[in-house]
Amino acid sequence: MRATTRSSGHVPIARRQLVAEPTKLIIALVAVAAAVALVLLLSGLRRGMGEQATVYLDHQPPILVGQAGSRDFLSQTSVLPAGIAEQVARVPDVADAAPISEGYAMLSLHGRRVLALLIGYDAGRRGGPWKLAKGRPPRAAGELVLDRVLAAEHGLNVGSTLRFRDSDLKIVGLSSGTSGFMTPLAFTTRETANALNEQPGTATFLLVTPTRGVDPARLVTRIDAAVPGTAAHLRDELAVRDRDLFVGAFSGPLLAMLAIAAAVAVLVIAITVYNSTRDRAREYATLKAIGLRRNSLMRLVVAQAGALAVAGTGLGVAAAVIAARGVSTLAPKYLIALTVSDGLRMGLAALVFALLAGLAPARYLDRLDPATAFRK
Repeated sequence: MRATTRSSGHVPIARRQLVAEPTKLIIALVAVAAAVALVLLLSGLRRGMGEQATVYLDHQPPILVGQAGSRDFLSQTSVLPAGIAEQVARVPDVADAAPISEGYAMLSLHGRRVLALLIGYDAGRRGGPWKLAKGRPPRAAGELVLDRVLAAEHGLNVGSTLRFRDSDLKIVGLSSGTSGFMTPLAFTTRETANALNEQPGTATFLLVTPTRGVDPARLVTRIDAAVPGTAAHLRDELAVRDRDLFVGAFSGPLLAMLAIAAAVAVLVIAITVYNSTRDRAREYATLKAIGLRRNSLMRLVVAQAGALAVAGTGLGVAAAVIAARGVSTLAPKYLIALTVSDGLRMGLAALVFALLAGLAPARYLDRLDPATAFRK
């Protein structure tokens, strides 16, 4: 007589064995889900750091021009003299060259010193806040738009003033989506920024908008050749360097934690499947005694391991999404950027790990003596 992997009641044996002990199944699913959620949250935090580090660049035109020798946007000093913007604007296929003055500002907020990235720009041109949650853009000297998350942390609002380098700056607006990694953004007029930095008439970078249909890479080469003393960069290349610079220091620990979380998921699946198999050795021996073949036994283990991995991953993804939304509500300055591809990759990885983890009990089943079913 040939046995199948289904009982006479057509209930799959793999499913019946998994749900036979609900407590153990729930504990296993929670453990797998926790490990998966941790992996997703850590990878999302790492991606979020990168997105926050380049949040300003991501909203700018495709070309930036800095001082000759400049290599990135956030860490190197770049000073362009007056008149450079007009020279760059005269280069063929340049639609606009908007100067900005950017630099770090240590703001004094209620007895605490908070580092921010201060952007000075010309009213009506590129470089200012792309979305205002409240108020208006800065128009006059001494006016400031502050990131709304930073403002909320310190009880600031439109009309409040803060101190920077012995000057009082009046908040006229609150910006949204400008909570950069470690350094939130603040915006003022370029005249104010230059006065605070004691560099009147200068700019740090030019935001260059190409004429429609022009290849930015070719325009970069043309600007470098036409305007001595400058270095033109593709925005995306600067963003990559800034992410490597500011997020790279955290990549080692985060990757180590990711590896540990993945190892935990593998171990949980392996231990659960292995223990489940060993605990039901007599059942498997009985199935072999009545004719269940080796391939069918292997499918039992694969089905149990796969079901555990898929269900645990689904719960883990749901938990990660809920946790990420909770973080964005309770601590909005931290960004956890989850993507659909992360969940799909994690599900595939968990399934592969589950199948690999099932190899040990599969080998045990293959060597199982059917006579075990008849021993006391």
